[in-house]
Amino acid sequence: MNTTESLEKLHRIDREYRCLEKALAVLQWDEETYLPPKGIGERAEQLALLQGLAHQRLVSPETGRLLDELGSTPENPRGDGGLPPLERDFLRVMRRSYDREAKLPEDFVREAARAEGLSQAAWAGARRANDFAAFLPHLSVMVDNARKKARYWGYTDTGDGKGGLYDGLLDIYEPGLGSAEISAIFGPLQERLSAILKDLGSPQDYPFLDQDYDIETQTQFNHYLMDYLGFDRSRGRLDTSAHPFTTSLGSDDVRITTRYFPNNLLSSIFSVIHESGHAFYEMGFPPELQGSCLADGASMAVHESQSRLWENVIGRSRPFWEGLFPALRRYFPRQLGAISAGVFYRAINLPRPTLIRVDADEISYALHIILRFELEKQLIAGELPPEELPRRWREYSRRYLGRESDTDSDGVLQDVHWSMGAFGYFPSYALGNLYSLQFWTQMKKDLPDLESSLAAGRFQPVLSWLSERIYRWGSRLTPPELLLKVTGKKLSPAPFLDYIETKYGEFRTVQ
Repeated sequence: MNTTESLEKLHRIDREYRCLEKALAVLQWDEETYLPPKGIGERAEQLALLQGLAHQRLVSPETGRLLDELGSTPENPRGDGGLPPLERDFLRVMRRSYDREAKLPEDFVREAARAEGLSQAAWAGARRANDFAAFLPHLSVMVDNARKKARYWGYTDTGDGKGGLYDGLLDIYEPGLGSAEISAIFGPLQERLSAILKDLGSPQDYPFLDQDYDIETQTQFNHYLMDYLGFDRSRGRLDTSAHPFTTSLGSDDVRITTRYFPNNLLSSIFSVIHESGHAFYEMGFPPELQGSCLADGASMAVHESQSRLWENVIGRSRPFWEGLFPALRRYFPRQLGAISAGVFYRAINLPRPTLIRVDADEISYALHIILRFELEKQLIAGELPPEELPRRWREYSRRYLGRESDTDSDGVLQDVHWSMGAFGYFPSYALGNLYSLQFWTQMKKDLPDLESSLAAGRFQPVLSWLSERIYRWGSRLTPPELLLKVTGKKLSPAPFLDYIETKYGEFRTVQ
């Protein structure tokens, strides 16, 4: 078989695998949004079957043979140097996926998918009822399965020079960064951010944020907001879920969700902006990548850099609200009619202690992530029994956030990630903040009229810059390669900390 034929067959396998993945995503999206409660048992079986079929397609002997024929090996995943760059990048990503998936037994893949479906439904019910005990059996299964997965990939409890089991899970989301490297970043970050919070002192109270905001009107505004940002609603939609998320069901079908609280207007708004950032990335992959394994983010942290960039750097900026606030005031004239854009800008940025990660300000957000990073390391290492997690959560909440929740719903049960076995995901959020500020620093150099564009509600310059610099590459580049290509620099917390210190140092001048 010649090289062209081998590539065509490997691309066909990839397309079929991706189609099965997207079918799985449809069922998972439905489970999180519209599935009747009694449907979860059958849905879990459907998920298990489809996940098993997808696994079979990817790890078939044909896939391994084709990779070998094209010269792709674990040591040289990009294969024959004579191939076009796009094909060599395709081989690198396919080789990584194949090598990891082939080490997982099919029975384990199916059972893990079934357990995740049941676990997510149990979590949603437990969170509503503030009943950690109801979720505990599922959490224990998720921890056990995560540990098994890491062992299948060759990681061990002791590390043996490769890093412990938790490093194997981190590698899913941010290849090349282990717990030691992340700890080296998080330690100084925690110290600097805690010091900034302490210097700011007691937060100022803004009672208008705590008034009652009609949920139907919030929904109407969020649809206006999506249009304002440039979200193409012929290619996606907004729904409601227990925890906001984005899922890509195809290159022209990217769906986001938010959640609503009558006395917390900001929660739904910033969730929509955050998830739109993810969606823009998914919608921005060029035609030559669509439908393939290259139509993906460089890593989860890079993906989170896009959502955090839109949510915080853009969405919490003064120019952004100079343009958008008049519309928000029209939707809520009773609550906001006497409020200026400057006061609103200050109110949404000054730290207000919160136990909810997704509602946290830019300074304390990383502290929420470090709390979870430390706890899930202990869970996966076997140092923290799952039944002890609520007690340890409260202890760490006091340590990092200075307070603890009266309920598990606003504590250990607030996030969906552990219910779906996504241990190792949380660090991506804080790392995403670091990536986002390095990208933003470069964007400001390239777009001198950036702030005036934001104030005018013109986001096309931003989207065009992101499309040319980031979206176009999909997963062709590794995170360090992408960062170097876009900014010429390595990952560093310095731009993020400079941004935080400058922004919060200037608040005293806001009128």
